[in-house]
Amino acid sequence: MNEMYLSVFIMNLAESMISIFVPIYLFSLNYSVVSILLFFLIGYIGNVIFAIPIAKIVAKIGAKHAVLLSAPFLIAYYFGLRVLPEFSWLFFILPFGITGRALLYNFGFELNFLDHFDKKKVGGQLSTLAILSIMSTVLSPLIAGLIIAYFGYGVIFVIGSIILFISTLPLFVSNDCKHGLDFTLKDITKIFTTRKSANILLSFSGYAIESSIGRNIWPVFLIITFGAVQKVGYAAAIAAFLTVAVIAATGKLSDKYNTKKLLNFGTMFYFFSWLGCLLADTAFKTFIANSYRSVTERFLLLPWQSLLYKIVNRENYFRLTVLQDMTFNASRVLILPFIMLIFIINYYPYQISFIIAALFTLLYPLLNKAGNDDINNLPNP
Repeated sequence: MNEMYLSVFIMNLAESMISIFVPIYLFSLNYSVVSILLFFLIGYIGNVIFAIPIAKIVAKIGAKHAVLLSAPFLIAYYFGLRVLPEFSWLFFILPFGITGRALLYNFGFELNFLDHFDKKKVGGQLSTLAILSIMSTVLSPLIAGLIIAYFGYGVIFVIGSIILFISTLPLFVSNDCKHGLDFTLKDITKIFTTRKSANILLSFSGYAIESSIGRNIWPVFLIITFGAVQKVGYAAAIAAFLTVAVIAATGKLSDKYNTKKLLNFGTMFYFFSWLGCLLADTAFKTFIANSYRSVTERFLLLPWQSLLYKIVNRENYFRLTVLQDMTFNASRVLILPFIMLIFIINYYPYQISFIIAALFTLLYPLLNKAGNDDINNLPNP
């Protein structure tokens, strides 16, 4: 696991320098929020279409090779963003680059983690990964904001690409792992239409919608409120620093105490964090709302992820990972057009989006109602 921890740290260092600024970058190019959401919607559609073919590729080439193969997709994506002002048609192509990156990396990472995680210590292992992820984001948004302010987005895209490639190297210290997969679109449809799957799919959908608002809309709200990218970097860095202590405590608690109760508590805190965003009408209030939301998000996600790892059998986990990813993106494809319509109508669009995020947060605890049998006995392919 040590090489995976190192790889995750370096990779998150690269991505955290850029990811929060992508919606802001598009906004700075005078793309409307509706256009920005369309950009990400295209990527989500690509994820749904290519999930099964790429899962089969990952099963064949192995987890670590999949992570390595994902790097060129993200590097091409960053380069495309850099030249987007000169080649506007790339707006419709670039989302598929992030699709290839996301699917290869996510499936590869999950397969690699699957071969190493311990059900009795999975909360601690997840918290370690999360802490490394957050540690890499403590300074990187701050540094990235300053680089963008003084040198522009092009420089940060190049730096991120170099760091990203370096991040794949530690994974090859140990042997690769492969898992077979026999999955078709018909099998997915069968699972989606089975009543036994309802609680799992709704819980996945809650995460999908809430997180897409957090990733795609919230950064634009931050730049509108703060007015400068370096201030967004400051806010992200401070929020990340505050989150580290919460992650360490939550990961250990999820191994020692009732994970389902922790999930319920986390949901309550995170629900109110989104409602608190409704009060963010000044830079200071927005800073407080952003910090509280970042902390409570991790307090929720760790027991949620830990519970899923604990109740699923290893032999079913890759299949569930593919189902999870397709549910995430299918949910976004269904809901994002309605959020785009909210911004077209332009009647308190940000506030309504935050309310939608809060409501979908309430779907997280439905995973508590999905027992071992519900997950491990989903319709077989």
